[in-house]
Amino acid sequence: MTELETCTGCSAKFDARAALVSWGVPAFFNMYTASGVSMLVQCPNCRRQFRSRKIRFFGFLSPNGLGLVVVAILLLCVVIVAVQPG
Repeated sequence: MTELETCTGCSAKFDARAALVSWGVPAFFNMYTASGVSMLVQCPNCRRQFRSRKIRFFGFLSPNGLGLVVVAILLLCVVIVAVQPG
């Protein structure tokens, strides 16, 4: 699946996954910087780097959406362990 990104500098269209430069923050910072998670792409035409708006995980999740899903799964695990008779 190709996600075409439009450059914010020169308006060129290119494949966002092929131009991926950076894909987030270190794992131990994810809890504190969920809103700052970014997928940096670099335009092959003008070399400008910017945050991608087109890249999706599993075809439909944005980077922030993926972070929310991970937090929800962790909370569900904690609730299951707390409710489980011991």
